[in-house]
Amino acid sequence: MKMDRSAKHKQNIHESEINDIMQPKWWVPFVAAMVLFGSFMIHPATNAATQPVENWERLAYTALQEEYEGAALNDYQYIGRTQVNEDQTKDVFRVTVKEGSALFAAHAEIYFHPITGHLISINVFRL
Repeated sequence: MKMDRSAKHKQNIHESEINDIMQPKWWVPFVAAMVLFGSFMIHPATNAATQPVENWERLAYTALQEEYEGAALNDYQYIGRTQVNEDQTKDVFRVTVKEGSALFAAHAEIYFHPITGHLISINVFRL
């Protein structure tokens, strides 16, 4: 009879091992929460800090074309980026405008949110 008990005992251990495998582990929710939290922390900052100039270059040129419609725009160049405050970053573009016989420089300033990358405003003015 002792042999029957040990054989039955082994069967119970085997069943409990299967039950252990089927049960979620205590660390699974913790790891899932960490992955989710990490994705929230990385995603916005990665896009914000590396907003490429090309995102704003076309907008600036289009705004200059609209402001000086019919004029020739030459020497278009990117001047630089300035952190205005924690909610605004500014990219500045310069162009030489030829309207009839007048030749002058103009700037286009693109203001955007550094974290979200959303456009805030575009200012175009003659220098």
